[in-house]
Amino acid sequence: MILVTGATSHTGSYLIPHLIDKDYSVRCLVRTQMNEVFIPKEKVQIARGDLEHPETVVRALNGVDTLVHVAHIRFASDIVPLCRQAGVSRAIFISSTRRFTKFPCESATQVIEGEDVIRKSGLRYTLLRPSMIYGGSRDNNMTKLVEQIRRHSIFPLFGKGDNLFQPVFVFDLVKAIIDCLENDRTINREYTLAGSEPFSYRDCVKTIALALNRKIHLVPLPLGLCLFLARIYEKTTRKPRFTAEQIQRFGEDKVFDIQPARDDFGFDPRPFSEGIRMKIAGEL
Repeated sequence: MILVTGATSHTGSYLIPHLIDKDYSVRCLVRTQMNEVFIPKEKVQIARGDLEHPETVVRALNGVDTLVHVAHIRFASDIVPLCRQAGVSRAIFISSTRRFTKFPCESATQVIEGEDVIRKSGLRYTLLRPSMIYGGSRDNNMTKLVEQIRRHSIFPLFGKGDNLFQPVFVFDLVKAIIDCLENDRTINREYTLAGSEPFSYRDCVKTIALALNRKIHLVPLPLGLCLFLARIYEKTTRKPRFTAEQIQRFGEDKVFDIQPARDDFGFDPRPFSEGIRMKIAGEL
């Protein structure tokens, strides 16, 4: 029996059907009935609960031998002792490459602290660190960008747009999770999962425009000025649509080594041009 936390999340909603196809018995920790729309309820067990309420997690872990923790890594300190208590023998934890940012922030600190808890847990764990996840209609990363490019012929760039990044397609992440479950070589190991190769943000925008068959004009804006204005906007707006921290990240490269994952379980992510075409075409 596998317990999946974060089952109704973007990644979780794609993982569950693949686990079912592999004939795993799956139980999903779900907070509210409203979220069940993303789960094939007739094929899994539903455990109503919340990671912030330990008694509900204890019930959900009853009879479970494997945990796939897709929920935020900050909950590691809550769920790890409950897993030990329940006798969970195997655990996959989804972390984030946010831990590598050169700009100190609370979200990066939460990731680092969560990973430290897992290393000391005594569980037979695998720690997977995906980069920006995209694919499907629910991703928070590429959906807005695709819509902006679809609707506007002039596209602003924060800075020159030459910062590098390496997003990972959601199906490639899902396959990696299952491959790690089925490969003992990954026990007590950590892997960074990213796309096949890094590319610039400028090239990202051009690739999306090409997939949409759109002609766009790129307008570079000084990064320092954008950051200054973003800080003012953030302070004067109740619900800002973007933050200064998000703008600041355009000043760093996000390039990652995926060779250990290639070597240990055959991780083979698809090129961004293929993944974004599939997303735009709805081929998921």
